[in-house]
Amino acid sequence: MTLSELKKLLVQLAQTYFAGATVTYAKQSFVAKPGSPLVTLTTGSVNRSRNPPVKIIEGTPVAFYPASVPVQIDLFTHGRQEEVAPGFTPIAENTAEDDMLAFESFLNSPFVTQWCHQHDIAIVVPTAVQDLTGLVHDTNYEFRAMLEIAVYFTMTAIGITGTLDIDSVKHSDGEDDIQADDVINIEPQVTPTPSGGGSSEMTAHEGEYFTNAEINNRLAKEEKDI
Repeated sequence: MTLSELKKLLVQLAQTYFAGATVTYAKQSFVAKPGSPLVTLTTGSVNRSRNPPVKIIEGTPVAFYPASVPVQIDLFTHGRQEEVAPGFTPIAENTAEDDMLAFESFLNSPFVTQWCHQHDIAIVVPTAVQDLTGLVHDTNYEFRAMLEIAVYFTMTAIGITGTLDIDSVKHSDGEDDIQADDVINIEPQVTPTPSGGGSSEMTAHEGEYFTNAEINNRLAKEEKDI
């Protein structure tokens, strides 16, 4: 799984709960400010193993990187509007922290646990909900609460160059699990990154990897004479 794929999943999960709010990643530009409550996600730096386990699949090395990333979730809301009396301006009740606590309960629910299993990730809530209303600088909203979670997932590096697409792994019945037992072939494919990394020419290096070698006590000169 790539970080981009993970970010899309997290937005989908947040939208499942905050169906009546606008959910997006921080620092995204809007043509107009959303009138509904706003939920923003901010990812931190990915931390992953320096020495990942490697599995040989159809003669091709595949590295599995255990990875984790912190995700900050911010809720901006108008709160609950309380009527004082006819003709008076309603009073806004700060519900940001309470609303975020309800979302935390959702993240800890059996539903989300099953959802994480389906997508091969794990979500941990290591910190408490914080009311950050005093830090609101946007006049479109009055109240703010924040929750930080840690998301664990697995990144793969396929091939001797570590650059092959996941679609390079061909399965007999369409299974998309790279570790499934139905892998029938590896067809090297490389998709260049938006930043110019990787190229189709890198597939020429595939097939140069060996998984075993015969070891004997003969000298190199003796090997040539055989």
